[in-house]
Amino acid sequence: MGCRKDVRAVRGQGCRRRRELIFVFIMTMILVLCHVSAFSSSSSSSSSAWQQQGRASKRESMQCWGAASASAANKCVELEHAEYEAMGVPKGNGRELEPVIILHGLLGSKRNFASLGSGLAKQLQKKRKIVALDLRNHGDNNHDWREEMSYSDMASDVLAFMDSQNFNKAVLVGHSMGGKVAKSLALMHPERVAGLVVLDIAPVRYTTEQDESWNAVATIIHAISQVDLSKPGKTRKDVDADLRKTVPDPALRAFVLTNLEQIRGGGDDDDDDAQEQQQPSLRWKININAIIQQLDTIAGFDVNYNDVTTNVDNDDDDADDKNIPQYQGDTFIIHGGA
Repeated sequence: MGCRKDVRAVRGQGCRRRRELIFVFIMTMILVLCHVSAFSSSSSSSSSAWQQQGRASKRESMQCWGAASASAANKCVELEHAEYEAMGVPKGNGRELEPVIILHGLLGSKRNFASLGSGLAKQLQKKRKIVALDLRNHGDNNHDWREEMSYSDMASDVLAFMDSQNFNKAVLVGHSMGGKVAKSLALMHPERVAGLVVLDIAPVRYTTEQDESWNAVATIIHAISQVDLSKPGKTRKDVDADLRKTVPDPALRAFVLTNLEQIRGGGDDDDDDAQEQQQPSLRWKININAIIQQLDTIAGFDVNYNDVTTNVDNDDDDADDKNIPQYQGDTFIIHGGA
């Protein structure tokens, strides 16, 4: 989660500087990776065949073939997205460079990477689409909340989005939970991933007992679930006050509050106005109930491979490497600040 939460104000400038340096480093790594993938991309006949198949996989029939659960296999979540595209991207010739897909972390959204997306779109020497997604139960996907949040399910959502956009391959950039989603997709369908950039996450199980950062995340999640938004007229300031005891860092609280949205009513007369005043004024844009129920799943790392869900975070020295999915493409792993 960036700089330590207990740093004093006098060190705030140093933290901001570190974040700026991390941003520059991430930009550099993605630029390099995209440069590499440009050389490796080709428009073969198999690609053309895939494009024909992809056109049949539009949003109205987004099947989750790799979904971990039967209930999730019927249809993927139609992920909301933001697209950043600079002038000069070739169109209509079937030879576009692989897009970059950015995947946010737990409690995040596509908006977290607006600066990164805009910057990449402008700075890449060989222009390509930059897309930031809202993962399931986050951001603007509250039209389709789900109970399941396995990494196989979330990776299948991303794959279905790629199909809907006719993306043969993509460079995946994932932060935290989004990094695990990116890794899952790379292991499930390595042929669809042109490169990986993973930030702040390892393909292992995190526990509250052994990992201080994950314990802090779990504490924040449970604090959010205890906030009562049913009181009419409740404001962001009120929610901030509710969270202050459990989440003393104002920067973290501000991040959490980005998941609040105002409920807008549509009354035209006094009766409607009076009724609106008795209704909750705020709601979460995240499916907090599902996130809490799936917190143990999110802490782990499952991969649905050949219709078998594997917990890759098992430390089994006797495991047969041939039975473990592998991704051998270009990969950058970036360790975040302490």
